[in-house]
Amino acid sequence: MEMLFNELSVEPLSGDIYEANKKMELFARTVGEARKRNFRNIRSYHDTNNIKLADDYSLYDWLHKKEVPELYRNFIYGMIIRPFINEEDEEVEEHYITSNYYFESIDPSVPKTETVGLAAAYLYETLSISLSSMFLWDEVTLPIIIESDEDGGLVQNVFNVSRRESFEQPVISEFVEKLGVVEIIETDIEPGEKKIHFSDHHGKDELRAFADKLKLSPYVVEMRGTNWGGKKFIRKIYKDGTLEIVLTNSSRSYALWVQTTGRNMRETNAIAEILTTKYS
Repeated sequence: MEMLFNELSVEPLSGDIYEANKKMELFARTVGEARKRNFRNIRSYHDTNNIKLADDYSLYDWLHKKEVPELYRNFIYGMIIRPFINEEDEEVEEHYITSNYYFESIDPSVPKTETVGLAAAYLYETLSISLSSMFLWDEVTLPIIIESDEDGGLVQNVFNVSRRESFEQPVISEFVEKLGVVEIIETDIEPGEKKIHFSDHHGKDELRAFADKLKLSPYVVEMRGTNWGGKKFIRKIYKDGTLEIVLTNSSRSYALWVQTTGRNMRETNAIAEILTTKYS
């Protein structure tokens, strides 16, 4: 599992290296607790050299400072990776591009600011992790504002950790428990009753033959033909439980839109893996 680094939490910067080291001690302990719960990476918009802790002192500097206990540095070595959105996660990337994501707070005052890490945590349906720079970043839920052409300002909460004790909060422990177990459900629709629709075009017979196999899956609800093209068996995955499958013959590729029983991105990803193993 992965977390997302809340880049906004670098503010306010520590007044000196001593204060920054104390802040990183808390952060390292939080990461250590996360590792116990099978979090293996922290995705970040910035690399460690650009994550500032104090003036002229970065997370990279902290990682290479011999005076910092090796135990704490080892918790974080290799954990922070880029990019903040996996290049293969086209659905997440599309949602990020088509909307704007902001954070704002009245007390303490944080003006409306674009957020990257909290947005990605929301889209990935996972935890954000923050530096404990002020009490605001110790909150276990942080609200973000989502603005798009369809919605003028939807507010959603992102689950957040900043201290080892954050994981003891019921809202976090329950959320992490659900992250660790992906429970996919089966449809009650009989294979012969599942809706299948194809336009009258070349490739219809191939799609129909494939759909007749796919309808036997208890995780498939409905199918229909969609536009052409694609090289991967699973072309696209959506968090509403739909995915696009590509069927390739010797001359052309045909795409199939599939509604699954997935209720979120994690479940749909799990179903995509099952379908790939069985039918690709």
